[in-house]
Amino acid sequence: MKRRSIVLALILSLVAAPIVSASGLPTAKPEQVGLSSERLDRIGQALHADVERGRIAGAVVVVARKGRVAYLQAVGFKDKAAGTPMTPDTIFRLASMTKPIVTAE
Repeated sequence: MKRRSIVLALILSLVAAPIVSASGLPTAKPEQVGLSSERLDRIGQALHADVERGRIAGAVVVVARKGRVAYLQAVGFKDKAAGTPMTPDTIFRLASMTKPIVTAE
């Protein structure tokens, strides 16, 4: 029974995720929610480096804590061939449902 509840909660969170976008959450400076601006900036630097090396085309990163978005950044391209930049509201198609579960933990 407990496992079924956990699976149901995960499914509901995945279904509800597009409805509750990061733009709808209030924002806060990282320090206001107990995070470090300098350390969060390292995420963007690493992703920019990966885009420049050609390892990834692009990415969107959202870090939220205590119900507020502390870090939101889009890097790289949605469509590299067309030169279309990645935006914070980009929708990603997932080929495997284990990916969002792993990344959500």
